[in-house]
Amino acid sequence: MKENPKGGTLRKLALPLTLGGITGFALAIGVGQFADGLGETGLSTSAEIATLIGAFYVLLSVFVGGGTMMPSAGAKLLNVEDADELREQRTMLLQSSYAMGLWGIALLFLALSGSFEVLTPAISLAAAGVFYALGVYFVVRSYGASDELMMAVNREAGNWSYGLVFVFLGGWSALAHAGYIAAPAPLDVLSAFYAMVLIATFIAAGRRGMLKVR
Repeated sequence: MKENPKGGTLRKLALPLTLGGITGFALAIGVGQFADGLGETGLSTSAEIATLIGAFYVLLSVFVGGGTMMPSAGAKLLNVEDADELREQRTMLLQSSYAMGLWGIALLFLALSGSFEVLTPAISLAAAGVFYALGVYFVVRSYGASDELMMAVNREAGNWSYGLVFVFLGGWSALAHAGYIAAPAPLDVLSAFYAMVLIATFIAAGRRGMLKVR
């Protein structure tokens, strides 16, 4: 009896969607509780958003990196044909996951600057700079390990990133200049770059059919 393609798709999506939903919900609640517990004022809205985005980057890094290191389990969580695909792309995926995690940690340092006695602005900035630099190192390595398809996706994602950042931050700045809304805080600008790059990557991958359930 031939297997129902729709049923196979639903089964393929069930585990990652369930885990992703639970993890995302727990992450949002955890960041909110953490922010509320930091003294009388807690974190600012900008810092809360940056913390959530930074933690999401780290979480993605763990999922992709962990799934790549354990291809049998990763094939059930990640959108790949099978475990062999993860083994073939191991170098590129691991380097990318390292970069994503390091950049997420860098944003967390900046978001939490001044929230703890040890995290002075100078220390937070220095730590963030180190993690950013390490992330760039692994990005360069991941580009070197990318095939033609992934290089094309990277180039297209860069184009989409520019467009999204221009529309989002440019529009926000224009409205703020006209006095309709408050101007973005410096941390909001940084968070926007993080978010737009992630969205652009999904758009570029989706346009090339890489997000179809496999």
